[in-house]
Amino acid sequence: MSKRPSINWCIMFSEMKTRLLATLIMLSAQWAWAQSTIVYSPGPGFWIPQAYEPSAELDMNHDGAIDFTFIQGYWIVSHDYPSSSGIQQIYVGLPTSNYILNQGTYVASVPPGEWIGLSPPVDMAWSTHTYAYLFAYWFRDGLSGVYGPIGQQGQGYLGVRFNSGNDIHFGWIFVQGLTIVDWAYESRPNQPIRAGAKPVPVPLSHASLTRPGYLRIVAETENEKAYQVQFKDSLLDFSWSNLSFALPASGPSISVDLPMTERRAFYRVVEAD
Repeated sequence: MSKRPSINWCIMFSEMKTRLLATLIMLSAQWAWAQSTIVYSPGPGFWIPQAYEPSAELDMNHDGAIDFTFIQGYWIVSHDYPSSSGIQQIYVGLPTSNYILNQGTYVASVPPGEWIGLSPPVDMAWSTHTYAYLFAYWFRDGLSGVYGPIGQQGQGYLGVRFNSGNDIHFGWIFVQGLTIVDWAYESRPNQPIRAGAKPVPVPLSHASLTRPGYLRIVAETENEKAYQVQFKDSLLDFSWSNLSFALPASGPSISVDLPMTERRAFYRVVEAD
């Protein structure tokens, strides 16, 4: 998928007023694998804390349950100078029934676009411990370096699996150095997700009152793709909900008539699966 800027109009309206109440325009340049059932969190990112500080906690789906924790370990150092050595592990905590993809001793760096699901990618495995090594810093005999794919690359996608109630969800977490940048998960239980996949909003060319009681929105589209209208009651809500079914595109645009009710909502159109 090529890079292209997109303008996403989120439209709030109410039948109590006969005019459009507000239009929110969000301008963003995005490149990703699009899935309309993915819940994406752009952050804010956070720093993995020092060993003497409380662990950083990540709740993937904002249900109040901590899904993963992050902490820097203490340095373990020998004192046989000048040939002393040391290592510092960076840890990921895994609460019961939550897992992360490993590659050997350390957490795997999942290639962008790789599927994360019940069957792990080649040379990777789901961790079965209560913690995992994200990466490690080391020094020895005047040399220093980093262990683990994430540390050696400087950044990468973590493949994760977590429980929400009786459901299993798959997701990814993007790490850059000692910073957790952003994350996403597949809202459909037991369904895989591609590393780096996120909803891709598409431009809305205009919105108008075309007939009594309905607001028409027109989205720019591409042939042979499908699109999904999504809504949320407040911009403070964590996730968007799909409105009805995905719409296939057969031309440069599609139009959707939204019934105007007393309920206020924000709307957007994203690329579907």
